[in-house]
Amino acid sequence: MMKIETQVDEDVKTRFKTIAKSKGFSEARFLRYMILKEIDLVKYDENKPLEPDIEKLSSVRVYVRVPEFILRDVKRRAKLKGMTSSRWIAALIQSNIMRLPVSSEKELFELESSNRQLAAIGRNINQIAKTLNEAFHRTEAVKIDMLEALTGEIKKNREIIISLVRACQNVWRVEE
Repeated sequence: MMKIETQVDEDVKTRFKTIAKSKGFSEARFLRYMILKEIDLVKYDENKPLEPDIEKLSSVRVYVRVPEFILRDVKRRAKLKGMTSSRWIAALIQSNIMRLPVSSEKELFELESSNRQLAAIGRNINQIAKTLNEAFHRTEAVKIDMLEALTGEIKKNREIIISLVRACQNVWRVEE
């Protein structure tokens, strides 16, 4: 490896250091990244979601130091999501890098419950269709109350799904 050095004014150095730090780079790594990017050796777009590498799904341990007040709030937020602090932090990172929401156990349970409700609604609709096919001249066999009840269940289920999707989309979002 070769070394590149340059001289800049103090205010340029300060701004460079601030930008590097805000992007999570050391000054040296940020300068290297900028040079490689400029000469097209790095094709990195920080706004493009990361695609998962299926062959490298194993987890690695990362140690991060944060101020106590941040850790307290991480623990509070993790508890609200029913997660451990480390799982919550991993989900936050994963969501922001991959640009996909990460569901908690509670949200997955609610989606499974919603799926069971949709299956029950589907069975009820099949029963109605079967009744109509067998006795098409006896339309009174299908009560309006049954259809209204199904409509109500579908509406409740849609509201649950919509609220879960909104929660998943917004909980991990970091403003840039």
